[in-house]
Amino acid sequence: MNILIVEDDYDLHDTIKDFLELQGFKCDSAFDGKSAVEKIYEKDFDVVILDVKLPEMNGFEVAKRVREFSKVPIIFLTSLDGEKDVEEGFLSGGDDYIRKPFSLKELKLRIDAIIKRVYGDSERVKIRDFEFDLKNMTLYKDGKEVHLKPKHAKLLKFFIKNKNQVVSKDEIFNAIYDYDEEVNENSLRVFIKDLRNILGKDSIETLKDRGYRFVG
Repeated sequence: MNILIVEDDYDLHDTIKDFLELQGFKCDSAFDGKSAVEKIYEKDFDVVILDVKLPEMNGFEVAKRVREFSKVPIIFLTSLDGEKDVEEGFLSGGDDYIRKPFSLKELKLRIDAIIKRVYGDSERVKIRDFEFDLKNMTLYKDGKEVHLKPKHAKLLKFFIKNKNQVVSKDEIFNAIYDYDEEVNENSLRVFIKDLRNILGKDSIETLKDRGYRFVG
């Protein structure tokens, strides 16, 4: 999942970014309202974390501008806690509203809730510069889908589920071929070569006479 953090307090920004990246999210940054609108217009994000008191353009104005071209979920962060402020936040297009100070755990729970509501129960894992949706077996880079053939997607899912473990060819065959399909060892080599070309040549190790190990 790609998250844009819009926060002009650099210390708080860095704290949020470090925490979310440890949780497996990919984060981008903006430090004023104008650049936030530009980034959201130019790039696909799954969630925007948006401070209200920003230079150039406040968060409520940012949300209004963004809603002219995007439905990306927006979580406001603010020290404003009046009823009218909360109302303005939601009326401007916000999906959630977190008052400062807040706990990082609370932020993660709010993000998870929005992701589940908006995107369903998909389970994405981070692989280098990519994300793989285990439920839909879809690979993404920078928010864009990377085309995979069905066997490639099955193989990648199997590798992810068995990351850092040595798996035999027979185990792979059982995972990616249906019972009525003919197993093809040469095709397996091609599938692995193709995944290496996409993810990086060192992403899958070959262990002679033992099988393969996916290191991501």
